[in-house]
Order: sequence, then structure tokens, then C-alpha cells
Amino acid sequence: MHDKPQGPRLPDGVDDQEYRRIRGLMRASVLNVWRGRHQVIAGLDPWDIVDEAWSAMAESDFSSKGPFVAHAVVVARNKAVDAVRRVEARRADRSIDARSRADVEGGGPESLHETLAGSRGADVDYFRGLDELAAIQRLALAEEAIYTAEVLTRVEREVFIAVRVDGKSRAAVGRELAPPLTGQRVGQIVAHALIKVQAYVTEREQTMTSAKTSDRSG
Repeated sequence: MHDKPQGPRLPDGVDDQEYRRIRGLMRASVLNVWRGRHQVIAGLDPWDIVDEAWSAMAESDFSSKGPFVAHAVVVARNKAVDAVRRVEARRADRSIDARSRADVEGGGPESLHETLAGSRGADVDYFRGLDELAAIQRLALAEEAIYTAEVLTRVEREVFIAVRVDGKSRAAVGRELAPPLTGQRVGQIVAHALIKVQAYVTEREQTMTSAKTSDRSG
């Protein structure tokens, strides 16, 4: 699945560059819901969920009660919850409309119909949408630091992903490295990597805030 479908329908005021940015935040929102559920969501593509969320918003003419990007992040989150619920429903042979563990832990909608764009589950309270957007923006920056930016060394990236993303034990990760490392040493690497990721996120947030301030003053 490409991260950008061909010929997408866009809301007013959203150009191609902003569309890519919003989709990246929506993907981060999906992955945030799926965090720690590797067995449940195995084989699912987060971009498929982003496409589903975008199509749902297009069907409602991209209407939202607050900033569109905050709305898009919430819709993507709800669609990710819906995807987890569908898988869990098939495994447990229960109603797809019942609340799942993903709902309870992630603050998801009360029932399936609320995941649709334009429903109460998608058009949540204005400030809640902004708060969620801010959290997802930080998550996207952290993902950028871990996977694409030249922030971590190869070993730091490998160890950090194994421990903090995949949930492996430090001892197991240490045994898989060449040369092998102790669990304690792996823990030190993870802690150092986390400091570097957090510093990158803080620096990028400050840079973006400064840019916005300059735009307003100009």
C-alpha cells in the first residue's frame, strides 16, 4: 500500500503537501491504537485504515466541528479501534458493536456506529481533538527520530525498537545481538536512546512553534 493513493479527493484549503502531512499524523494515530497488539493486528496495514478514514470523511464532505487535522486524527483513531474490534469479534465470536479492550484502553467510542465520520465518536469535543492532535504530533516526531532522522546509531535503533516497540525483554534482545550484550547494558542503551529521541522531539516542537510565531508576526 502506497502512503498516498492516486487522485485523492481533498478538502478545501488542503494542498498536496498538507495532505501528506495529515496522512502521516493519521497513520501515527492508528499505530498508537495498535501499540502492543502485534498478534491482534498482524497482517493489517495502517495505510489501509488511513484510506478508510479518509474515504469516510470524504463521504461527509470533510465536515468537522473544529480544525480539520484534529478531526482527521480522531477519525483515524476510531477506525483503528474499529479494525481491532473486528479482529477480536471474529476470534471471540461476539457482537462487533460491543466495546473491545482497545476501546477501554484507548478511550474509544461506545459503539460501532460512533466510529463513522460525522458521528459523536468522530466529532468529539473541540479541545479533546486538539489535545489528541498534539499527542499524535509528538508521536509522529518520535517515530521520525527513531526510523528516519539521523538521531540514533544502528545499534541504538535496533535495540530501542526491539525493547520499546516490539516489547521484547532486554535479556532476550541482548542475546540476539552480535556480539551479545547483557540485559543491563541493553537497558542503558534504551535509556540513552530515549533521551536522544525526547531531545529531538523537543527541538522540533520548538522549531515549529517558532516558525508559526514568525508567520503570524509577518
